[in-house]
Amino acid sequence: MDCNESCELLPACADDELGAAESLRLEQHLAQCAACTAELGRLRALRAAVREAATYHRASPALRARIAAALPAAAVPAAAPASRPRWLEWFAWRPAANAGLAALTVASMAFGLTSFMLQDSPQDAMAREIVTSHVRALIADHAIDVVSTDRHTVKPWFNGRLDYAPPVHDMAAEGFPLVGGRLDYLHGQRVAVLVYRRNQHPIDVFVLRGAGSRKAAPDFDSTLTRQGYQITHWQAGGMDYWAVTDASAADLQRFSQAWRVASGGTP
Repeated sequence: MDCNESCELLPACADDELGAAESLRLEQHLAQCAACTAELGRLRALRAAVREAATYHRASPALRARIAAALPAAAVPAAAPASRPRWLEWFAWRPAANAGLAALTVASMAFGLTSFMLQDSPQDAMAREIVTSHVRALIADHAIDVVSTDRHTVKPWFNGRLDYAPPVHDMAAEGFPLVGGRLDYLHGQRVAVLVYRRNQHPIDVFVLRGAGSRKAAPDFDSTLTRQGYQITHWQAGGMDYWAVTDASAADLQRFSQAWRVASGGTP
């Protein structure tokens, strides 16, 4: 992909409307092109500014009156036969109309309630994106950018590639050897991913800067399961950590506890 093709996809990416295949191709291009990455950031900033600062103008009464006057007049219903009292017409159609309106109201409420119940929470949305990024890296054979079991090699590799320094711990003694790291994208932003292993199972640890003004997701007391993958989340030292693996939930819990201990916290 070149910059010309990338520019055609950037607006859709900023609106989170790209499909998986196009998103993968674009992310590979963004990893090597600072200009397109900056343009994507500008588009996202513009989108946020429009949503937060755009004003809404309500039509003035005079304008509303002119529009109403320009609309075609409603057709006047034909007069009822003189032999039929008008109060009988009320009984002829009003109950059916009321019943129809009641059914429509119930259906609308049911649809709204169902949509609300099916809507992803921020935690579920992030968990889904974490799994998608994990699977995409495996399919694209892009699981690791820097291959090393030495944290003093992996940690400096991120210098100049991110605007924050992700902590890297050596947890081989706990049964989770470090195998490397890579750059990935979440919500169009570069993030650090540390790759560990439990036997033959990779464990991706997504390291994000702390939520700051954003509402942070709560730490999990247990793991989540999405598409057969185990996911957990915790916070430490101003960073958000999301770990995903196809190993067992118990192994992932032990991993997150070992990380907290290595960070100087409590398991």
